[in-house]
Amino acid sequence: METKKIIILGAMVVMAGVVFVGINNLSAPAAAPVQAAATPEIQIQEVEYVPVLAIDADLSTGQRISEEMLTSIKWPAEALTANLINLNDMPDAKAEFVNSLARQPLAQGETLNRSKVIMAGDSGVMAALLAPGMRAVTTRISVDTAAGGFIQPGDRVDIIMRETYTVRRDNNAGQATQSRVERQNLFIAQTLFENVKVLAIDQTFTTGAESGAAIPGSTATFELSQSDAELLQEAEGYGDIYLTLRGANGSGYKGRSAARVDRDDVDTTPSTLTIYRNGQATPIALQQKN
Repeated sequence: METKKIIILGAMVVMAGVVFVGINNLSAPAAAPVQAAATPEIQIQEVEYVPVLAIDADLSTGQRISEEMLTSIKWPAEALTANLINLNDMPDAKAEFVNSLARQPLAQGETLNRSKVIMAGDSGVMAALLAPGMRAVTTRISVDTAAGGFIQPGDRVDIIMRETYTVRRDNNAGQATQSRVERQNLFIAQTLFENVKVLAIDQTFTTGAESGAAIPGSTATFELSQSDAELLQEAEGYGDIYLTLRGANGSGYKGRSAARVDRDDVDTTPSTLTIYRNGQATPIALQQKN
């Protein structure tokens, strides 16, 4: 009998627990419903394009532009600038640019305007290649004096002048015996300019894929200031001109600025050398190398 009472009591306790849990669930607040994310509205805006003049081939400096090299590309109207040539406003622009010369290297698909070319009838190619205030000056060269002919337009060089003097030495001066006179050649070389831009070798002022590694020539044209051009012309009367080629990534030595020698900054303290011409002794002042 006692066992039966215990079983009934245990069942009542279990039922009471179930009822208590159910009452708690009913009194708890309902979970908030999950709101679906709003779908973003996609706006499609049409962009207006206009045809602009462009180049349809890779060009090197000084190359002449033919009609087949000109084309048009689409350009956003809102990004149109005054430098671009709108073919809707200038339908005859292609004919205007035929036979013009590239002032700089041009890549296929690049837009074209007057600042990138030398128009027919404008200044020559060499004048267009010169930086403002600079001059083109030419001197004679040979394979022996120009790094074996491996100097090409666009390279940077140092210009060296080599002078040759004949010195007369009297070995027995002041003695009773007959003096013996010896003549000896004295060679002096000094760098006149450093980091000079080569504009042309002979009449070749650009290099292309078809050009070789060397351009043998008899003349070289440099970009120099007016005063430096005068100094180079003077130096040609004193001795031979030699060119040394500088590396494309620099020589590792900090030279003078650009292609200029400022005469006011040069040490003018001279050393002297006696030169005998026709039996007459002539003192020569030599400029010391910086």
